[in-house]
Amino acid sequence: MKSYDIVTIGPLLCEIMRKELDKPLDQAADFTGPYPSGDTPIMLNAAAKLGADCAMIGVVGDDGFGRCVTSRLKESGVDCSMIRVCPDASTGVAFVSYSSDGSRNFLYHVRDAAPGMLTPDDVETERLKGTKWVHITGFTMSTNQMSAQAVYKLVKELPEETRISFDPNIRPEALSVEEIKKMCGPVIERASVIFPSKSEAVMFTGAATDDQGCRQWASQGKMVILKNGEAGCRIFTKDQVVDVPSFPVEEVDPTGAGDTFCGAFLTALIQGKSIRECGRFANAAGAMSVGKQGPMEGAPSRAELEAFLQEN
Repeated sequence: MKSYDIVTIGPLLCEIMRKELDKPLDQAADFTGPYPSGDTPIMLNAAAKLGADCAMIGVVGDDGFGRCVTSRLKESGVDCSMIRVCPDASTGVAFVSYSSDGSRNFLYHVRDAAPGMLTPDDVETERLKGTKWVHITGFTMSTNQMSAQAVYKLVKELPEETRISFDPNIRPEALSVEEIKKMCGPVIERASVIFPSKSEAVMFTGAATDDQGCRQWASQGKMVILKNGEAGCRIFTKDQVVDVPSFPVEEVDPTGAGDTFCGAFLTALIQGKSIRECGRFANAAGAMSVGKQGPMEGAPSRAELEAFLQEN
């Protein structure tokens, strides 16, 4: 039976975005797309392109958008045999508008689309024996109760040697913060690595600052990687705190940079790099990912990333 480096689960989406800034979604204006998307698929696409052996669990419709996202994952080297095609539902979609102040607005068709059809039966834990890492996000769990139950099955049935990484990825559009916190508790407890973004450590731990929240998790034996965007990342372990600066690049589309970061960090960790090297590797991948429009379009290959690191 095949063993994987990284397996993830969650909504497979296509993204359709405004061509221009400051065009809200309640007004007529041009869109571009579809682009393959979804937080966990973006992460996995990046990891696979960087050399990790990856597999995806999820559901798509029998339509063009489903083929758009699965074809991209296959092209990048992801095993898509655990993606179920549901003929009675459409593939998930995210519409995105960007503002000149840097903010984004998302409109999701997920819960009542194919991603919302995910059930615990889609999780075949027998096929996951030997898997090194399983990556889970709060967005996946917030899709609906059945998606959360599928994640709980993973957490319960995975062997001890399989480690879990967790990215809170709180999306108030999908579910309230309090509901997500309650749902994600069992995953956080089991997780070896946590990837919070700004304010998420505060929200989940109740600490006064993100730093304090991250140190609280680290004191429990977890590695915590605080994603600070343009400022790089700060890595917390029980024994040390390591700051790793980012790389200055021209930003075209920031969507997916954090997910690309997670995929690159896990890949570097699997390949035995030091904590600082993992941070630098992931910062570079995240920086490169924002250079093209579309959340997967800028994800670098291993050769491209190594060349970027040598140049910088």
